[in-house]
Amino acid sequence: MFKRIILASSSPRRQKILKTLFENFEIVIPQIEEIHDDDAIHTVEKLALLKALNVFDKVKDAVVIGADTVVEIDGTILGKPKDLCDAESQLCKLLGKWHSVHTCVAVVSWGEMWLKTQTARVKFRKVPKEVVKYYAQNYSLGKAGSYGLQDFGGVFVESIVGDPYVVIGLPIADLWEYFYRKGWWSSETKRTDDEGWF
Repeated sequence: MFKRIILASSSPRRQKILKTLFENFEIVIPQIEEIHDDDAIHTVEKLALLKALNVFDKVKDAVVIGADTVVEIDGTILGKPKDLCDAESQLCKLLGKWHSVHTCVAVVSWGEMWLKTQTARVKFRKVPKEVVKYYAQNYSLGKAGSYGLQDFGGVFVESIVGDPYVVIGLPIADLWEYFYRKGWWSSETKRTDDEGWF
């Protein structure tokens, strides 16, 4: 087992997911500017890697996990909303339509970088404007596309094609497989008090 595992994220949902894999890990918030370019896949891969590298540059003796998620609809990237008005606008764009959620996980350790990107397709149902407003005011900030599958945002979702953990923001199976193949995960590292999402 590697000496230190660090999650380069301030996201509570990513922290909760990682707790299902490892009993002990540290959280260090990366200091990067999250700038989106025109290509959604390139954006998530660049930002996930930048987050991991930014933290690894400070610690060097650890395995650092970075991740990034964006929502894409009709070729437009929806990142984290700037404010409540932006959150409502993003949610309204998604109502009744299919969209893509792209998540990349980057793992950086001494002498190695690993990236894995996955896409899930999500269809939103139509909901009343009051529900959009309620959600935006209480849940949207800090979430790509202004929603999260793991909270009340699940009421928006009519259908998902792909891994739900891509939508939540940290594909647990991909991450586990990487750590398992490297010999950095065993049943002894797994928590016994994990709750899961579903």
